[in-house]
Amino acid sequence: MSKKIKSTFIKFLMLWTIQGISIPFLYSQQEANFSLYMFNHQVINPAYTGTHDYTQITLVNHSQWLQIEGAPQTQALSISNLFSDKVGLGVSLVNDQIGPTQKTNASIDFGYHLNLNKQNLKLSLGLKVSNRFNTIDYSMLNVLEQTDLSFVSQAENNSHLNFGVGFYLYNKRFYLGLASPFLLENDFTNTKRNYYLILGGLIRLNDSFELKPSLLFQSIEGTNTVYDNSIWIVFKNQFWIGPQYRSSVKNILPSPSSSGHFGAIAGVHLNKSMSLGYAYQGKVGNQSIGITNTSHEIVLRIRLVPNQRNIVISPRIF
Repeated sequence: MSKKIKSTFIKFLMLWTIQGISIPFLYSQQEANFSLYMFNHQVINPAYTGTHDYTQITLVNHSQWLQIEGAPQTQALSISNLFSDKVGLGVSLVNDQIGPTQKTNASIDFGYHLNLNKQNLKLSLGLKVSNRFNTIDYSMLNVLEQTDLSFVSQAENNSHLNFGVGFYLYNKRFYLGLASPFLLENDFTNTKRNYYLILGGLIRLNDSFELKPSLLFQSIEGTNTVYDNSIWIVFKNQFWIGPQYRSSVKNILPSPSSSGHFGAIAGVHLNKSMSLGYAYQGKVGNQSIGITNTSHEIVLRIRLVPNQRNIVISPRIF
């Protein structure tokens, strides 16, 4: 098998195994996907770094298509801190494995925060500097011709420096962000530039209940824009639960032609320092659009708040 055919095969394999989106817009899902992105904005938008007055650590594990060998597995870690009234610094790590391919991204994130008014509305400008390590392990492939030397060679590796930018407008009850975390495209994995628009907030219903809508739009040139929509009921800022679905803007709702999925999100503040969230995508509501495999995502967020007298810091949901 020639190098050109081999490269084309691997690229097609990577695209075919991408997470839950049908062939017409596969390219839109080349980056790792997270159902609980609203807890982990820093991974896709560096301007989120330093939006809290304490050190924040976020851990995420996403398991998809559990019944399929070589199914997507993604882990993420982000750490951020506000070092002054205006400067936030952090690091983020994302490991995304699909079949024989693995992408590991390590980033340094920077956010510069500006106060816009006395109501504590702020604007943050972000910069992400990252290095991505790509690996294709041919030994994981089951080939018909065991003597085919094209697939018994050593794993191929590649790494490259990248940059990302973003802005984030926010206060304690609202956020709006736009970012492209990786501006430089990569031919080795055929990865294109992605753009993310995120917005959401908290709507107070009464002393006990609030609504939290969240929207994420993900776009790449030449494909349909994908969006993720969820709305939760939050009880006394302690528990939350609600539906979620993902589809293309062109089709609005998940369908056999647009794929996407339906799911649900739930979470709880374990205490003032720790929050636990869970997202589920299962067979219920998805079989009619051709999705029969479950996906699970868990997020643990830890807040390291310095001891300050007469100051009470309430847990945040974003």
